Amino acid sequence: MRTPAALTAALCSLCSTLAFVPRTRVAPRVAAPRHATAAMARRAAATSDGEWDAIVIGSGIGGLSCAAILANAGKRVLVCEAHDRAGGVAHVYEVQGFTFENGPSLYAGLSPQASPNPLKHVFQIIGEEPEWLTYDRWGTAFPEGTFAAAVGAKDFKERILPTYGGPGAAEQFEKLMKRVEPLGAAIFGVPSAAVREDAFAVLTLGRYGLSLATLLVVGPAPALSRPFSEILDECGVTDTFLRNWLDMICFLLQGATTKEAPTTLMAYMLSDFYCDGVVLDFPRGGSKSIIEALQRGVAKNGEVRLNAPVAQVLEQGGGTTGVQLENGEILKAPVVVSNADLWTTRKLIPQLPKLTAYFDHQASRVTRCDSFLHLHVGIDATGLPMEPSETLPAQWASLDDWDRGVDAPRNLVLVSMASMLDSSLAPEGCHVIHAYVPATEPFEDWEQFVSDGGYQSKAHREAKDEAVAVLWRAIERYVPDVRERVKVELPATPLTHRRFNRRDQGTYGPFLPATGGQLMGHATPLPGFYVCGDSTFPGIGVPAVAASGMITAHSILDVRAHWANLDKIRIR
Repeated sequence: MRTPAALTAALCSLCSTLAFVPRTRVAPRVAAPRHATAAMARRAAATSDGEWDAIVIGSGIGGLSCAAILANAGKRVLVCEAHDRAGGVAHVYEVQGFTFENGPSLYAGLSPQASPNPLKHVFQIIGEEPEWLTYDRWGTAFPEGTFAAAVGAKDFKERILPTYGGPGAAEQFEKLMKRVEPLGAAIFGVPSAAVREDAFAVLTLGRYGLSLATLLVVGPAPALSRPFSEILDECGVTDTFLRNWLDMICFLLQGATTKEAPTTLMAYMLSDFYCDGVVLDFPRGGSKSIIEALQRGVAKNGEVRLNAPVAQVLEQGGGTTGVQLENGEILKAPVVVSNADLWTTRKLIPQLPKLTAYFDHQASRVTRCDSFLHLHVGIDATGLPMEPSETLPAQWASLDDWDRGVDAPRNLVLVSMASMLDSSLAPEGCHVIHAYVPATEPFEDWEQFVSDGGYQSKAHREAKDEAVAVLWRAIERYVPDVRERVKVELPATPLTHRRFNRRDQGTYGPFLPATGGQLMGHATPLPGFYVCGDSTFPGIGVPAVAASGMITAHSILDVRAHWANLDKIRIR
């Protein structure tokens, strides 16, 4: 049985969810279903033969979250990663003493012990976690001006809206927040950690019954899944700056504008981002510390094998039997989880009519998000602040033209100076900078260079230099003389993103509009074969893929292990 339809509609588009801290309960005495008993028997036999209980394809945050939770529950887990380092899109690399962040740069809800963030719940379940650094300011460079607003509602309402919004903007924002806060509070009460994809979801979700009931009362499923722009219209939000701002926030965190993103997503984000005492987080040591913590969780009863690309998922007798690597090696396990994107996974599956039809149907329901331009720069920091401030924040967004739209190619750029948060990421007296477009660069504009000499061709180099000009301009909004300070300069295109991250067409992941239902779940028509990550419920972004890996692991584990994991999480 799938998650109840109304709850699925409420949860499917969330980046992360919150819940209150329940009193500890004793797990109910429930017999494992017949298929689960058979699966446990197969795993026991496999273990005695030196095989794995589960194999995870890909070491992105979703795959590592799944593998670490399974290993924590006593399952022998192998993660097969094609790259020479773990982390998927969230990996880092070092050049001349600079540590460059290749993926996410903005984190929240990870430093508090009681948190909404599914990744925090994964860390609590596996008992491993990075050290968190906190800060409270985020910069913007818009046509209207450049400013670094404090996170939370106070600065936004008292300084930003009166300065950049029109008459009545603050009142419109207040009315909107009163509309979404009850919905956000109810959403916070049902953690994604409680979701599993079988009949026992009634028990694990039932643990949060009061919040679930509240959620269904304050937001019936049709209303929860409709585009958030309809809520803005209902609340009379007409101020141009405020609507542009909400479009940008929505797009940066979920890859969709308010016309496309469902109400649940924005209700959660606004309720969390504009609550009192909110801060932003950063892992000491950079994103690699997140990956290392998840790897430590896997290592408790498994391993991560690098340079091990999978060629195909194996099947026999109507069930999964393991994988074959590109070098021909066969690895056996009764459970296989793919953390690759939807289109890459489609190339790995056995050619069974029911299975291929399922993946083809899922692919037909979504479109690929566009790809990335990246610019990694190491600079001399002489005369620059070494800690974030309003004058020079650690992160900022730069937008050229609101009329083009936040999702227009080369219009919106994100910039991160992670060394302002953790000086160990750059040599002494230096800063490291990462600028990128948020999944708005069309891959088709770069396909021609594959046949014209590839990455090293003169035409590709010239196109790359022209493309990253927008990234340089975004950095210069806060560091005008950045080009004079450069020690290391590393631009990258969608071809680079596809090559090193094995992303089909360099995509960020699949996009499904609010009116399109929900992304695919985690079980598939092939028994023992699961999928997790950004192509699956609940979607794109770090919290979402962590939730996806957690849901997949709990769908594989029996309800007793799942219930015990819920005892470990702490929810605001």
